[in-house]
Amino acid sequence: MKMKRLLALALAGVMTFSMAACGGGSEDKKAEGEQKTVNGDVLDAEQHFNTYLFSEPSTLDSVKGNDNYGNGILLNIMEPLTRMDEEDGKNVRVGAGAESWESNEDGSVWTFKLRENQWSDGKPVTAEDYVYGITRTLDPEAGSPNAYLITCIKNGVAVNNGEKAVSELGIKALDEKTLEITLESPTPYFLSLTDTRAMFPQRKDIVEKYGETYGAEKDNIVGNGPFVLQTWTHNSEIVLAKNEKYWDAENVHLQNVNYKILNDENAIYNSFENKSLDTCNSGTPEWIDRFKSKEDVVYTKSVTPSVRFHFFNTKDELFANENIRKAFTLAINREEVAKSIYFDTMDPLYSWVPDGVSTGEIGIYREQVEEPLKAMYESENPKELLLKGMEELGLGSDPSKLKVKFTLGDTNQWIRNYGEYYQQVFKKELGVNIELDTNEWGTFQSKTNSGDYQMGYMVWGIDYNDPIAMLSLMKSTSKSIPTFWENAEYDALIDQASVEMDEQKRVELYQQAEKILFEEGCALCPVVNESSHSFIYEYVKNTSKLPFTTMGSKKLYISGR
Repeated sequence: MKMKRLLALALAGVMTFSMAACGGGSEDKKAEGEQKTVNGDVLDAEQHFNTYLFSEPSTLDSVKGNDNYGNGILLNIMEPLTRMDEEDGKNVRVGAGAESWESNEDGSVWTFKLRENQWSDGKPVTAEDYVYGITRTLDPEAGSPNAYLITCIKNGVAVNNGEKAVSELGIKALDEKTLEITLESPTPYFLSLTDTRAMFPQRKDIVEKYGETYGAEKDNIVGNGPFVLQTWTHNSEIVLAKNEKYWDAENVHLQNVNYKILNDENAIYNSFENKSLDTCNSGTPEWIDRFKSKEDVVYTKSVTPSVRFHFFNTKDELFANENIRKAFTLAINREEVAKSIYFDTMDPLYSWVPDGVSTGEIGIYREQVEEPLKAMYESENPKELLLKGMEELGLGSDPSKLKVKFTLGDTNQWIRNYGEYYQQVFKKELGVNIELDTNEWGTFQSKTNSGDYQMGYMVWGIDYNDPIAMLSLMKSTSKSIPTFWENAEYDALIDQASVEMDEQKRVELYQQAEKILFEEGCALCPVVNESSHSFIYEYVKNTSKLPFTTMGSKKLYISGR
């Protein structure tokens, strides 16, 4: 769920602000009066981490929000059942809100034993809080875009469709500290869902008290994670403070995590240069080279499981036509985009599932399955597809008479340049004139979710490490990416894959579904696979290196600023 997850620096902001502390955090005990050390590092007296968001979260209601900005904050102020940590260069699942868990023999019933923990207002965290948060995600009245993630829970689909009461959902509190979740059938990736926002706890009394404004202001939410919201100055800054009531507070060393909301490239880079930011990501070669030359900066380059893509409104009169959608998808030269827009800092993408996503023991999905768009490029001509689609719609044969609006989720210069690049591409390749529609992020979400758009642009970072995390986004029941595309065969393949315990058979089902997604749908147009060029000052210790880590800033500490 994470996901939600739009601009050249969108993931840069997401990746840097969520740089998690990982691995062991062994604290060296010192006599009273001596300096405190962790892993042999002497802790600075002032423990604060300065980072940034590229845009303000749409909401901190984990049920309603699905953007990456909010998810990064939520991982710090909420405590999921489990978290993904790092150990010896690999991800390991560790207890968080739950101290232990077990399943029955076939993996269809899971029992979680909760820790003693408190909400930020001092009330104890109970199993009912997790029941409420998870149930609300699937309650159709909440309209959660994250519900698709957890329809594997017994009666999840029926409840979310309004066919059964929420009381029939397969989740219950056995007592104050024991949570039981029953699945429709054994689900191979279920534990991977337990640190997504779809399964975060919520306090029923607080949600009901604030209603639609829950999670919209600092005082309209309580948390149970390592940090609490201290200030929220909209479109400017969010400050988190250490949560002294947190169950593991003694191992949280940061006193504050400070998020500046910055969407100007030069402002971000200059702030990092003068150390008012402790970290940044860059997609600009000049700045990458400049920061790499700094002796006190740690540079990490990695391919991240995130996709920058266009998407089409299949309810729109023009984009309801499959051939039109294919034309706009195949008219793009992805190698040229990677070079001209991203300066070869990102990789061309011809699939919906990005690189780095594993199917399990067999390995990385993209190493097993060819990217489906590559074959379409060899057999289809975009201009011919456009003209065929226009003929089917009775729109004549003059593409210049088409009216196409490209809706974008920011108003800065980079996004304008991005839109203008595609104005040129679609004019040259298809003869179509494109009108740009730039919006603040919240307005963009409102427009696209309501279907008030034709073609849009977003970034999506995968919620958990399995191809189905991307593929299930396009099921007809998912509201996360509002293309409104539906395909019964696709839905059936995803449903079958979600319960297939044989990995090789599951891969084959994924392959069939991804092929249908483009050959019979093309409601999505993946463009590039994100790469992260991250920089962080050496005095920030215990940072993560793996993209699926969900520790937030819990284990970060500062030594030698």
